[in-house]
Amino acid sequence: MASIYVSRSLWEYKFRKLSYLFSACISYIQLYISIRIERISSPVVGILLAEHLGDIVAAEPIIEELRKKHANARIVWIVKDLYRGLLENHPHIDRIISEPSVLTSIWLSKNSPFSHFYNLHMNELRFDPYFKQSLFNSQAEKVGLNKSNYYERGNLLKGIYDLCGIPYHESKQPKLYLGEQKTFDLPKKYWVIHRKSNGADREWRDEDWIELIKRSIETYDITVVEVGVSDGLDLKHPKLISYVGKTSITEMANIIAEADFFLGIDSGPAHIANAFEIPGLILLGTFKNFKNHMPYSGSYEKGRAMIYHNPDGSSAEIPLDIAWQQLSKLKPISAAQLA
Repeated sequence: MASIYVSRSLWEYKFRKLSYLFSACISYIQLYISIRIERISSPVVGILLAEHLGDIVAAEPIIEELRKKHANARIVWIVKDLYRGLLENHPHIDRIISEPSVLTSIWLSKNSPFSHFYNLHMNELRFDPYFKQSLFNSQAEKVGLNKSNYYERGNLLKGIYDLCGIPYHESKQPKLYLGEQKTFDLPKKYWVIHRKSNGADREWRDEDWIELIKRSIETYDITVVEVGVSDGLDLKHPKLISYVGKTSITEMANIIAEADFFLGIDSGPAHIANAFEIPGLILLGTFKNFKNHMPYSGSYEKGRAMIYHNPDGSSAEIPLDIAWQQLSKLKPISAAQLA
């Protein structure tokens, strides 16, 4: 009897794999033909950066650079559907394509229909789930950019410039163009916190977040709004509002854009706060083999936010009292002085 279920499961897997392959083929052919048709009237520049949130926001200044480099071209950005709202109102992007699959992107990198194609992903980070092929970036290999050394060059944007073959001379400010968004019932003044990352080694302890929030509310008489995708903080307080898991990415960005202050870690929402130049405190520590790294360009790199690096270990090991000291340096004690 067990063999029947195993056989059925195997055939279901094979069917999903075949369907995935067929869908990727159709998507690639359609995209290839549509771009070749577009090229009849003008050159078309393709940008592939499908994920993650922080990388997409950090890379935004490259759009204007590519516009200057290819003044008469149409610019197309390929991105996961989850993030397209961050880009679709950008004045220098002509078309957004939702990435059909990693396999489609692998084929595009091998045989691109674009006049110029910029793959902004590093190697050994994205794999197709069924055929286990890796998205390969020959330019990343050429310039020696990889997941073990990318922060040694500087901020994230420096690596993006290297992948595009454009000299990086100064820290550039990322910007977001959100368009009209849903409004939320929030007080006129509030702080935003974000405490989860796509890597647990960048996070801070929940018990310390709880105490820091309580102290902040008591000391500054402010409302704190938590944003994120999942795993909201287990804290009930009349001045803590949770929108965790209740917004789209662009709605979350809109909440951050209107905040008076941002408290967070190295994560996508911190890059959004940087894009809107929201004052803040970002808690960083040793990440993989990187110490004292700088993820941000623009205002956060220039001091708009306090980027605190733990000199003795990971961000999780930052003592609560140290975080409170850093916050106290940035914010006045009197609630009347909040601005």
